[in-house]
Amino acid sequence: MAIPYIVRRKADVSSGERKELWYAVGKKLQKKGGKTERDVAHQVAQRTGFHRGVVEAVLAATGEIIEEALSDGHSVTLRGIGSFQTAVTSKGFEHPEDVLPHSVRLSRVYFKADHMLTLAVKRAGCHRIPFKYYFPKELLTKKMEQADKEAEKEENGFNEFTIRGDVSAENKDSDY
Repeated sequence: MAIPYIVRRKADVSSGERKELWYAVGKKLQKKGGKTERDVAHQVAQRTGFHRGVVEAVLAATGEIIEEALSDGHSVTLRGIGSFQTAVTSKGFEHPEDVLPHSVRLSRVYFKADHMLTLAVKRAGCHRIPFKYYFPKELLTKKMEQADKEAEKEENGFNEFTIRGDVSAENKDSDY
């Protein structure tokens, strides 16, 4: 498996001048929401032999425990998955004693993936979804069509039905 991406034009202003360049943009081959708790529970149950309902209950309890731990100021690290952490902020004060609980707020809850998980996902590589599935036909160049043909030869096992169903209808009308 490889991480799918599409190509989009974006404005680059890093040099001080506006320049239109093309960039890879991640594209999920799924409906909105991705894998659900139920989907994950089903896969865990298949791999471990535990009943799906038991796995769902464990996942739900894990979420509650993470919430409680973060609310108490702890981070949570799950080996092979990553760490959940919080960050707080406040407006600036001239004196440290003025920074009181009512002026401090949670700025974000964030997740930092385990290093080995990150490496495993990186090894999956990336796969460009053929231009013909999301570019309007009148914008396809010969080079793009040739690149599609070469990519399809290299990856002849890629699921064309999934691409057609989930990518083309959503992006054909986008401004490229």
